[in-house]
Amino acid sequence: MNRKRTGVLTLLFFLIIAFPAAAETVTLSLDDAVQRALDQSINLKKSSIDLTQSEYSASHLYSEIFPSFSLSAGLTFLPSSPLFTDPGFKYNNNALSYNLNFGLSLSLNPSLSSSMKRIELAYRSQLLKYDDAAKQLEIQVIKNFLYLITRQKDISNMEDSLRLAEEQMGRDKIAHDNGILSELAWLNSQFSVETARYNLSNSQGVYQNALEQFLALLGMPTGTDIIFEGTVDIVPISYDPEQLIQEYLPRRPDIQSQRQTIENLELAKNVTALTNRSPSLELGTQWQGGSPSNNTGGLGAPFSDKVSGTLTLRVPVDSWIPGTKSNQTVRSADADLAKALLDLQDTETQAKTQIRTIISNLSNTWISLDIARLRVDIAQRTAEATAESFQSGTVDYQTLETSRKDLSDARQQLLQGEYSYQSLLLDLAAALNMDWKTLTNQNTQAGTGTETTPGQ
Repeated sequence: MNRKRTGVLTLLFFLIIAFPAAAETVTLSLDDAVQRALDQSINLKKSSIDLTQSEYSASHLYSEIFPSFSLSAGLTFLPSSPLFTDPGFKYNNNALSYNLNFGLSLSLNPSLSSSMKRIELAYRSQLLKYDDAAKQLEIQVIKNFLYLITRQKDISNMEDSLRLAEEQMGRDKIAHDNGILSELAWLNSQFSVETARYNLSNSQGVYQNALEQFLALLGMPTGTDIIFEGTVDIVPISYDPEQLIQEYLPRRPDIQSQRQTIENLELAKNVTALTNRSPSLELGTQWQGGSPSNNTGGLGAPFSDKVSGTLTLRVPVDSWIPGTKSNQTVRSADADLAKALLDLQDTETQAKTQIRTIISNLSNTWISLDIARLRVDIAQRTAEATAESFQSGTVDYQTLETSRKDLSDARQQLLQGEYSYQSLLLDLAAALNMDWKTLTNQNTQAGTGTETTPGQ
């Protein structure tokens, strides 16, 4: 019985290996893909932790002026006594003592206001970084989504090419067997089929690799088959780049971030200057209790305590002297602020150039798409006419193969052009810090009074 049971289990094991479970098929929309990626992103989760910490600090600004408290207790268990010198060591119980200390200190400086503002600014900066990271991830997911759809269409075109090549090979085989087709033409027909099969296999491999990376980005199980729903509409748009720059440039995350950097450096400059050059008021109180200072009764001596308080005004002087370390610290804060202002100018220049370039590329790509569609139509009709002429014997096999290759290339270039146009739309939305749906569906409100086609 044990031997039979072992044999059955072994058979089941090999059956499981030989017939793996079918891959799960999931219908995925653009919004679902974006939401899955946002929920899955480790970087966003880490950024959320930082954001929560910054928000907590910003909601507890009183910590900047909250006094410092200290509490200590001590016990003298070995009173002072000679060890090697006369009269020798002698433990004195009457000299045992204990003490309790409680202190409070508070330092006030005019820089406290700027320090609080820096904490609030840190929270706003972290919030901006989180929102920007989420938008960048959204753009990345949508581009990957569209790329996979493009690859699927490319695979479909290659399957059509393979089907046509196989149908032609079937007809060529009959002609070859009947002695109508030459051996060279028959070999070319077989080579055409294998070439189409190779291109299809290669494209399927590229698609599968891209799909696995996409599934990992969304936190979905490997091997999941996706049915993609949704796309970014390929719509003709025409914007005035200068008007867009004027309206949307201040909203860009990199511009906002650089302005926050400048604001932070201005506050840091104030903190540095006020800390190093303004008077500080220090308040301190201390209570002490325990054995009396002239203790001779040991731990049983009467309890005594005392309280003291000090108020100190400190006026820094060295920062006013040229060349001192404090003076150089103040000057360094001025230099950092000046460099940040130059960085802002450079960031704005690059942002303007990027927006102008994307809009120009959109216009050029739209014109190229019109040409690409026309090329596909012409290549399609040419391939059909060449196939008929080949059957009638008026053109050779090389001409037929060339027409099919031209059709395949034209289709592939059209798909690539459409994907490039969609990517440019997403890049423009990111460059303007605008929702891509608003850009594609409501483009009449984004800087022009009417919707026009690029090039008009």
